[in-house]
Amino acid sequence: MTGRKNAMLTTEDRRWLTGEKVYEGQHAKQQRYQRRRDIRERVYNSMLDFSILLDELDDEEWHEIFGEISDGGQHWQNADEDLQAGVRDGLAFLLRTIGIAALMRDGQTSEGTVPERMFTTALRRAGHRDGLLVDAVSLDIDATDVGIPELLEGLQSDEPLSAGSLYLLMESGAVDTDVVQECLREQLSDEELEGV
Repeated sequence: MTGRKNAMLTTEDRRWLTGEKVYEGQHAKQQRYQRRRDIRERVYNSMLDFSILLDELDDEEWHEIFGEISDGGQHWQNADEDLQAGVRDGLAFLLRTIGIAALMRDGQTSEGTVPERMFTTALRRAGHRDGLLVDAVSLDIDATDVGIPELLEGLQSDEPLSAGSLYLLMESGAVDTDVVQECLREQLSDEELEGV
């Protein structure tokens, strides 16, 4: 994961963000500051590059990178799992950037908000690239604020947690995956004993 060629993040950026590299010593604070600044600059400049890619990358190159979606949007051909996960997480990163979490948390309608405007404009630009006119966009999200601190308390007090709650804890990075796996094993063992 961290050994790929340089991109938006360099190999050293990846190593630092994933905890493989730690700055220590007299200049550690300055080195961390510099690393964060460099990452911010590259992310900013990469976002600007997406405008060029959307407008200028020809379809043949596009398909070489991403493969094709077939069967009415049901299958993604020629895209490996890492690329698919990267696209998924890239979308999540960008949606989080435009404030989608606040919109989901407040349960308000999306009309007139930054996420609604950005999402609508992005769909129109994507459609325009393929000769489509997007007349209307409807964004309907049903979300529940679960509260990571409460889930952590539940995990520590040995109260049973749902599979969805355990998944959320693992995805949040707030807990060691080994701890969650052990909790799952214990729950499964308890269920098997109750069934006997």
